[in-house]
Amino acid sequence: MPGGNRIPTPVISIQCDWDEILRQVNTEVWIACKLRGQASFQGNIYSRGLSNEGIPQVTTTNGFTVCGISRNTIQVKHESGNICIFVAPCSVFTGIHLKSVISLDATSGGLCVSVCTENKLQVWDTRQGLLRRTLEGHVGDVYKCRFFPSGIVVLSGGADMQLKIWSAETGQCPVTLRGHTAAVTDMCIIDKGRNIISVSKDGTAKLWSCGEACCLATLVQLGTTINSCCLGVANNKMQFAVPAEPPSEHEVGTANKILLLGCEDGTVHCLAVHSRQTLFSKLHSSAVNCVTVLSVDHFVVGCQDGQILLYTFEQPAEPVYCWYESNSAALCLLSFKEDGFFVGKADGSCVYHQLPARNSSETCYHVRVQLTGPDCDPVYDISFDGTYVYTSCRDAAVRKYDVLKIVPNLDSFV
Repeated sequence: MPGGNRIPTPVISIQCDWDEILRQVNTEVWIACKLRGQASFQGNIYSRGLSNEGIPQVTTTNGFTVCGISRNTIQVKHESGNICIFVAPCSVFTGIHLKSVISLDATSGGLCVSVCTENKLQVWDTRQGLLRRTLEGHVGDVYKCRFFPSGIVVLSGGADMQLKIWSAETGQCPVTLRGHTAAVTDMCIIDKGRNIISVSKDGTAKLWSCGEACCLATLVQLGTTINSCCLGVANNKMQFAVPAEPPSEHEVGTANKILLLGCEDGTVHCLAVHSRQTLFSKLHSSAVNCVTVLSVDHFVVGCQDGQILLYTFEQPAEPVYCWYESNSAALCLLSFKEDGFFVGKADGSCVYHQLPARNSSETCYHVRVQLTGPDCDPVYDISFDGTYVYTSCRDAAVRKYDVLKIVPNLDSFV
């Protein structure tokens, strides 16, 4: 496939608690470099002491070099030419949940909403980790939670086939939306939130009016579970049909919106929301767990078999690029400043990938940023509050990372 047949490159990995271990004198952590399907090259990083600033002084073995180190970051290079910048969390919140955290969303106002497999839907403070509200009302597991753009209203959906709209300030639920016949798996919010879209295991994508608390339309009916959805803005090359029926007066902000759907049968569908028109469909070799729109030109698909595929809306027949570092399932995606994206995987890795289109040389593709902390526990969701990246994990922890000084400057690490 064009762009997808690049030569595979080895991936560097490190012991999950490297930042804690290397702060101790005369300790070591393992480091490895591995090509998918092959044996790994193993090495060690040894801590020989701390500088006056408290930074570990280290040595390495077996072809690995530490090019830079700070309290929360370590830049490792392998003799193969690959570079990885590992970022440890600046905060780990372990008291919010006791079970696997499966969804979260953080705001620039210092709030986060998260939910665990114990069905605890919590609103809490990201600065101190203090619980603010427990949102109670769903009668089954909650699978997804998101803030409206206001940052004080929460949307949730789950196994009880319902969507609920909550006040994060009072914990009250003034609106419940019913109409799906199976569990709600994902949802997205249109503009300021007068309309929302939800997808379900019943194979439908539904458009809702929050103010009227009603379903305005079933946008599509598929014969498979829809795992993920993402809204985007159409580029000027897309041609939309005229709606077959006049839209409801309560439908707002859909005229230029497109909807990506990722499905259990391996298909990805792109719809024009206003006209209900299917723009294209694409089949993959395994289930599509997550999709995200990066820009008006690009979108990314994450698959159960570990493939992560970059496409253009203009030519979606074949991927522009394919990352296939391991067979571990891609579980969640986060678009990050249009230059790239984070992907969370079932093996506990959470990696930032830079878009190939940003730089014409192959060299920059070999620089990875990986968020560390989970010990092989899946990363289920990722959020960005404008300053920090947050991840939710099977180990019941929410981790907070400071990446803004690293990700925009990857070219300087080549």
